[in-house]
Amino acid sequence: MKTKVVFLSIFCIFSFIIVQIIFPVPYKEEITKTSFFKPLATVLIPKPAPGKNDVKRENITFILGKDKEADNPYYTEASNYYLFNETGKTEYVITTCLSLLDVRNYLEKNPPVNDRPWGLINLVSHGNQWLGLSVKVTPESKRATSERINENINNGTFKPLPNHLADDKTKIIVHGCGIGNNHELINTIAKAFGGDDTIPSVMASKLFEYYTSVKNNGVVTKSERYVANAWFVTYKMGYKPEAEILCRQLKTKYPDVQVDWQDALNRQQPRFIGDTYSYTFEVPVKWIISYPNKDSLPDLSSKQDELNWIKEQQEIVQALNKIEIPAEKFNWWFRNVYINNEDGSKSPAVWVKGYCTILTIIQPLVDDKKNGVSKNSPFIPKVDDEKYYYSVF
Repeated sequence: MKTKVVFLSIFCIFSFIIVQIIFPVPYKEEITKTSFFKPLATVLIPKPAPGKNDVKRENITFILGKDKEADNPYYTEASNYYLFNETGKTEYVITTCLSLLDVRNYLEKNPPVNDRPWGLINLVSHGNQWLGLSVKVTPESKRATSERINENINNGTFKPLPNHLADDKTKIIVHGCGIGNNHELINTIAKAFGGDDTIPSVMASKLFEYYTSVKNNGVVTKSERYVANAWFVTYKMGYKPEAEILCRQLKTKYPDVQVDWQDALNRQQPRFIGDTYSYTFEVPVKWIISYPNKDSLPDLSSKQDELNWIKEQQEIVQALNKIEIPAEKFNWWFRNVYINNEDGSKSPAVWVKGYCTILTIIQPLVDDKKNGVSKNSPFIPKVDDEKYYYSVF
């Protein structure tokens, strides 16, 4: 629901008091308006009306998904944060856009009411540095990667936003776990949403990110956003090493990190704010490699033959190098199939799919009690801090 707020000021000669009258009007269904207005102060000397460039820009947040698991309410908690957190909330929170193209078109059809370009555009999506964002590029496509976004830019499907909607003072922040470590993806998003002549700043956190809220009788009373350090090791899906081996791998990979790896492996949820814990997820990859005839199909009768064949495929090698996971860390499946050619004929091909498990050790960052702030408060880095954010200006 969206509330329009109308102020009718009556200047009384004897009292010099401005009376404020507010008339609520129903929201549009897909918009949640979260701003509020403070009563006007007593005015003795009228001030000149602000120029157009002095008008405060509006901010908007897009929640780009629906929760599928009750124990992982990422999108619900993110909505709560951008609706209710005093510093994080935006004037609009949109939950009906489920692709990047939906976002682009929504922004064009619903410009800010003050005729200024957007100040801040939040894009909230599951994602990681290996697979990109889980949100689709278009309603018909698959999850957002730099390749798929570029494809839709090049074919004219994804047009840049005009300057009156996004200019060089507009900030687009992509919220997803570690997405800031995928520089190519963030560069491509900046290209996709760039204005005609000016490109908005696009940034994304290099850390993991999640949201929490506290409710009283179903009403949100507090909502916070946390960022977290994350450390990774990988293994074949279905072939999890013993805890001692995983700890040894983590110590070798991160010799300067002071974390009790064994302790973190013992739980999948934190016991308190700032507690370390572990989390696993799968990275799937898939290719179909065609051959001119059936006799030219490779011999894949052994695991070593399969691995040797994978390492000979330039397309596969380049993709694995890009995500920095070696072929040995995947559990591979192979099938001989046929593919349809443009001329209506069929060609034999090898269908190959691999799964790698990524074990993640997560440690949320908390405030260090500077200036009397409680240690239970989340540490929120500034978006211009290169240690925590990757930015495209």
